[in-house]
Amino acid sequence: MRKIAALVGTTLLAVTALTGCALDSASAPAKADCTPAHSGLSTVSKGVLSVSAATLPPFTQVDGTKLAGAEGKILDKIAAMECLTLAAQPLDTASVISSAQNGRVDVAAGNWYCTAERAKAMSLAGPVYGDQIGILSSSGAKTFSELEGKTVGTVDGYQWNAEFKTLYGAGLKTYPNATAMISDLKAGRIDAAVDSYGSAKYSNAQNSDKWKVEVPEPDKRVASSVNPAQVCFPVPKSNETLAKAIISDLEKLRSDGTLADILGDNGLDRSAADVKELQLIS
Repeated sequence: MRKIAALVGTTLLAVTALTGCALDSASAPAKADCTPAHSGLSTVSKGVLSVSAATLPPFTQVDGTKLAGAEGKILDKIAAMECLTLAAQPLDTASVISSAQNGRVDVAAGNWYCTAERAKAMSLAGPVYGDQIGILSSSGAKTFSELEGKTVGTVDGYQWNAEFKTLYGAGLKTYPNATAMISDLKAGRIDAAVDSYGSAKYSNAQNSDKWKVEVPEPDKRVASSVNPAQVCFPVPKSNETLAKAIISDLEKLRSDGTLADILGDNGLDRSAADVKELQLIS
């Protein structure tokens, strides 16, 4: 996720829930006449690609064992390519990574950043897309310079916060969560809010498109505007074969335009699909 802290979860907060949660009949294996893109793949449940996720629109939306949102649609495509049926394991955010790290599910989803620390404990399938910055404002600000002299909101833990302190000084307000930030934007207590582009678009839609949402122009003063953090699908370290297959499938979806279409259809900018080689956040 775009927060730097808590890179790898090691406490199984949902062990009991996972142990007692069986996949229902909606997760039946794919048709026998299907030919997988990669042979010899092993998953926790035969014929099923199990995914741990919390609801984080527009990236992931969990309804029972169904997974929607941008990452849900991407993983559904990948599951179909491998003749598997996608099944979600709904968890709280703090438990998503640990469930995959300990091999209780095949993949974790939910806007997880590709970090060096996470790569020590997991196989990272990606990059999937770049998590672009989004500026929410009434003026439609497209540059960080346009926000100078204004009151700007951000959320505690976001990777651009140190740079924003230098840029905006006392004009920067930091919130414990995005909900509080959007509440202040709505009340006029801040002039602009900065979030992930996907989250900003979703927040705007929830408020009847009250503001304009823009991906800011690249600015070397804010590193993540030049090189957006990359998102990966964490996979158990013990199943590197699956991680490599997902990486290969992602490249196919990227090259034929399917990945950009999915991102665009789910409120992200299509250009977020244009990522190159894997770059781990240190």
